[in-house]
Amino acid sequence: MKKVLDLLQELYPDFADEFATSDDFISDGLLDSFAIQLLFNAIDEEYGVQLRGSDLTPQNFASLDAIRDMLAAHGVTDV
Repeated sequence: MKKVLDLLQELYPDFADEFATSDDFISDGLLDSFAIQLLFNAIDEEYGVQLRGSDLTPQNFASLDAIRDMLAAHGVTDV
């Protein structure tokens, strides 16, 4: 999960500490729809996976666990 956390903190340094402790990035106001789109693209580049449009949902980006689970569904285990 360190790689995903590092990516989040790099993209959104103003919320670096909050990402490590938040259970819901959306409810806590850390990510909005634009931020999710940017993160979606960054994850696609970082991990070299082809995420689908159907993966672009708030539920898949609500927490570190949700992002890990989405990546695991694409065969990525080194998160």
